[in-house]
Amino acid sequence: MSVPTTSEQLAQQQLEQAQKTGSMRRNPKPVKASARSGITYNAELQRMIRAIRSDINSQIVPLLRRSEPEYVADSVTDDVLALLQLIINKWSSPGVRQAGDLLARQFVTTADRINLDRMQRSLGVQIFQSPQLNDYLTLATTENVNLIRSISSQYLGQVESIVITNMRAGNRSTDIVKLLSRQFGVTSRRAKFIARDQTLKINGDLTKRRQIDAGFEYFQWMDSDDEKVRDRHTELANKVTAYGMGVYRWDNPPLSDSGQRITPGQDFQCRCNARPVSSREVEANVKAGRTRPGVLR
Repeated sequence: MSVPTTSEQLAQQQLEQAQKTGSMRRNPKPVKASARSGITYNAELQRMIRAIRSDINSQIVPLLRRSEPEYVADSVTDDVLALLQLIINKWSSPGVRQAGDLLARQFVTTADRINLDRMQRSLGVQIFQSPQLNDYLTLATTENVNLIRSISSQYLGQVESIVITNMRAGNRSTDIVKLLSRQFGVTSRRAKFIARDQTLKINGDLTKRRQIDAGFEYFQWMDSDDEKVRDRHTELANKVTAYGMGVYRWDNPPLSDSGQRITPGQDFQCRCNARPVSSREVEANVKAGRTRPGVLR
């Protein structure tokens, strides 16, 4: 009776076969995140934020200026609150949410397609899409749906707090407008951070999963080699481990500064990449003395 073959064993067999036949590239390159994908995502988020600011500037700001002498009146506060609620309702409506959901799906789908294309060109072989990877794509989409919704909800929540707090304190409308402009800048920067961080994180996660699916047990940590690289990540890239310089096992990755196990792209705004490393390359490193036994992290 034959023993069932696991998906990991099947992937390893396929990798060994590809290496034997020469169909897999000898020194595959790491797969970098698509800068264009992140730029497009950020552009869409910025467009949404500017549209929200337009509603605030065209509806809330004129009312503040007209009613400045009567800030303390309950009726004025009620009018502003009612107008704010209308804007909040608009940006949490089903139609707006559906547009945000579509943006999240398009972003994740594009990131997946680009990663798959670049990975297959790097390895020189076709890669199958595992059920686990499909599950990850669903989770990544849900995460980005929630992030997109949080941008508008947090922005409008801060706007409401700024307006009501300063109205009740009797502050001038010009001062309130300046605070609203500053909050727009904060929200814009947060959206840019989200777009960049998610682009890098999803690419890192997909690279990890696809390399494992393709049968690679090891990877080489490669930093972006510039002044922005974290000291810890430079150290990980240059450390000689039991498998080679900067080489680690996917099932036993190194530690971050905070003591958490990480792989390239998982730290926030991490631009590092993972180069696939075969068992044959690790064996060659050991034979040539390019390893330090016992050094795993």
